[in-house]
Amino acid sequence: MSTQDYIRATRYEQLVRNAFNCDRGSRNGADLSYMQNVMAMERGETYAKHLGTFEKQFEKVKSYVSKALLKLSKTNPYKRESLFFLQLEQGIEDCYSTSQLLKIVDDAMDRVIELKTDN
Repeated sequence: MSTQDYIRATRYEQLVRNAFNCDRGSRNGADLSYMQNVMAMERGETYAKHLGTFEKQFEKVKSYVSKALLKLSKTNPYKRESLFFLQLEQGIEDCYSTSQLLKIVDDAMDRVIELKTDN
């Protein structure tokens, strides 16, 4: 896995952890390994076939991102930008690749960081 892929997967983990105010782990999908596995599967570099198909794992990761965005839209200090997070969440169903999903993750994390520094 490239350094760039690691950084992008880390942003996914940071988004989930910020949304749920939790530590790294499998709860709420708060572990970069979920995104790393999906990215590897998408490229055909599958090391975790026991986890199921790319489609199955991608839907799982999309679900984790969706739940994180919904949680952010209801939680201080992020809820003052709830419309932004809800619009991103609506875009998830139109994602068919990890790059599309990671664009949503990046947009959300940029706003999360902005809101955290405003406080």
